[in-house]
Amino acid sequence: MKNPVYKETTATLADVAEKSGVSRQTVGRILGSGAHKHKPDTVERVKQIANELGYRPNLLAKSVVAGKTYSIGVLIPRANRDDFFADIQIGIQDALLETDWAPIVLQTSEQADERTCIRRLVERRVDGILLIPHENNVDSDHFAEIIERRIPVVTVNTRLKNIEPVDFVGTDEFDGGRQAAEYLLGISNDWKLGVVHSSGPSENLGQRRRGFIQTLETAGKACSTLELTNWTLEDNLAPLVSFLKQSNRPDALFCITDSYAAMVYKAAEQLGLRIPDDLAVIGFADLGFAQYLTPALTTLRQDGRQTGALAIRKLIERIEGRSRCVTETLLKTELISRDSTAPLQTA
Repeated sequence: MKNPVYKETTATLADVAEKSGVSRQTVGRILGSGAHKHKPDTVERVKQIANELGYRPNLLAKSVVAGKTYSIGVLIPRANRDDFFADIQIGIQDALLETDWAPIVLQTSEQADERTCIRRLVERRVDGILLIPHENNVDSDHFAEIIERRIPVVTVNTRLKNIEPVDFVGTDEFDGGRQAAEYLLGISNDWKLGVVHSSGPSENLGQRRRGFIQTLETAGKACSTLELTNWTLEDNLAPLVSFLKQSNRPDALFCITDSYAAMVYKAAEQLGLRIPDDLAVIGFADLGFAQYLTPALTTLRQDGRQTGALAIRKLIERIEGRSRCVTETLLKTELISRDSTAPLQTA
């Protein structure tokens, strides 16, 4: 049996232009990144004809002419494996599929630190870098090679403090904390409220806590706090149990992550406390397991896909010189009301 022979298309921009009745330059813009400069019906006709003719751009030739590789470096911490970061990657890919760019994705870790990964991307002449940093407080020379080569950078989820300003796309963490406080106050103004937060350096987690507490202070409400120093149930169960055993324990808790909320469920179960009958709980992030807890967890949902897509579009704007000013884009969280925050039962 003979192997099938695949005929390589020879359709060119000129072929598409001739059949479309427009100039070659117009076809180039429409099939490139300049479709917005032309009428929708023209764009639709050109794209349809290009598809009928089997036209495929020669990105190698295009990169030589344009002086670009049409590749974008994406650095994501390997430790962040939750749904939010997975959704960011999906948003990145979906947005890039609308363009000529393709991602080179590297996961940073102790074995593959950010500097090493950045060097690898620079060696491959990426046109820009989308970076989810491990932390925001790093030495200025940490990203010196990017700055010296003037490679466009957009940071996602975590701001960088010690380098010249770069574009940022993330979640309005403070407003998420505010929403949590207002939601609980709206259920009952008589509840004693508390927050379970982290002692770690994360600016995002701190913003969630501050948004919650400041909103309560504005409403004239006190707030008890529990600071956890680790991320494992083994380390956190005992302090959570102790916190909930207090005679004046909170009636409702805001946990700055869904993971902490799940640990609160375990502590409450150990003490015989029923959620939400004895204790209301609200989390943050709407991770995949949140809806499957018993009862299902009320939480603040982050939009990872939109975050990734907006970050990539901003980076391409920066690469193409269409963005001059450094911008910060903050996406609002969506409060997902479930069964963990029903009003407490009264005797």
